[in-house]
Amino acid sequence: MKIDGRKIAADILKSLKTDVGKLKRKRIQPHLVAVLVGSDSGSLSYVSQKSKAARIIGAKVTIHRFDKIPLYQSIAEFISGLNQDPKVHGVIIQRPLPPSLSAGALNKIVSVNKDVDGFLDKSPFEPPIGVAVFKLLGHIYYRQLKKTSMPRDDFSKSLVNWLKNKQIVLLGHGETGGQPVSQTLNTCNIPFIVLNSTVENKDEYLKDADIVISAVGKPNMIKAEMIKPGCILLGIGVHRGDKTGIVGDYDEKAVDPVAGFYTSTPGGMGPVNVACLLQNLITAAKMQKRG
Repeated sequence: MKIDGRKIAADILKSLKTDVGKLKRKRIQPHLVAVLVGSDSGSLSYVSQKSKAARIIGAKVTIHRFDKIPLYQSIAEFISGLNQDPKVHGVIIQRPLPPSLSAGALNKIVSVNKDVDGFLDKSPFEPPIGVAVFKLLGHIYYRQLKKTSMPRDDFSKSLVNWLKNKQIVLLGHGETGGQPVSQTLNTCNIPFIVLNSTVENKDEYLKDADIVISAVGKPNMIKAEMIKPGCILLGIGVHRGDKTGIVGDYDEKAVDPVAGFYTSTPGGMGPVNVACLLQNLITAAKMQKRG
């Protein structure tokens, strides 16, 4: 069964819109600033999706783009200024950056209470993509399997215990996909196996997996015969082809008869990831109000 990420994201945004309304009555508008360098088409598309979702809930997104590659000191000073601005509640450094700029180093400049991407070691926020994985798994567990409503807690005890009894395989360990998902799973003490290019007998691990989370970005990497009948297949990896457009790590028509549940690309993980970023933004605005 294909899981409709757009519908799940819409439900999240509906709830966030109510929260934003309450904050606005206190004269607080959640405000996210996205810092971009250059004109990477993928980056522009991602921030456009964030802006569109923010408008739905009444939040604000400001895109600051450096057309030319700035000196490190210039962009560092700009980020420091955002940290000091009480009307800015979240700051993200949009990947990818030019090789001359380190995204990791720039992220360390972001104030921890505005680190809505959850990259800092002591960040109060879980990475949005990690939360999105739990949102989707929670939808499958509660709505599809137990036929009940989902709790507000994204990491409910019942869901975590269910996941601890599943064979989970994570493909890929990139800084915006596999790594943050690993971080979130580890936070919940959920065992899983990471498959990368150095692991032998990958097919055996895949065939035994109850849940496969693929964050590679290589078309048709996972074939239907590689997965266990009835498994849950979540696609994070995205490939942008000149002729194919945006595609994921597996052929959805091929896996449909085999997988119990799977996400599509586009329309699966992406919208939920954006909604979870905005969820972090709203939380940041509430925290800063209390501070």
